[in-house]
Amino acid sequence: MIDNYEQAIALVEKMEALLPIAIKIHPDILKQRNSQKDFQKNYIAPDQYLFIEKIIYTNDEGGILCLIKKDLEKPESALYSLTHLSIDEDHPLAEEIQKYQRKRLIGMALRDGKIGKARRLLSRLSRKKDLAFFKENQFFD
Repeated sequence: MIDNYEQAIALVEKMEALLPIAIKIHPDILKQRNSQKDFQKNYIAPDQYLFIEKIIYTNDEGGILCLIKKDLEKPESALYSLTHLSIDEDHPLAEEIQKYQRKRLIGMALRDGKIGKARRLLSRLSRKKDLAFFKENQFFD
């Protein structure tokens, strides 16, 4: 189990109450996206803000998915995992979203047997508060 269902749903509800939410796509994902032929005409700059218009929870397998728009007035949109998005540090849900992202990335690494990657991600936890969050949410036995 990667996600705590109740916590994920609570986060989705909090995010929905604040839509649209300005975000950026993670640089690695953005680089890969922009290099694809289909997207070259619709280039997104690394510092460009996009907007979450809708949020969908796809249970443990897919996590929280976000319908992203470059322009809220246009119909074009794309679906991205919340784990691949960066939220502004000043956003009221920034800390909670970042904790969800870290927990999910570590959980996926463990599920996939990538113990070294999980350890590296855990070692990046900069505050004892982050580690307490993982223990408190039954991430560790």
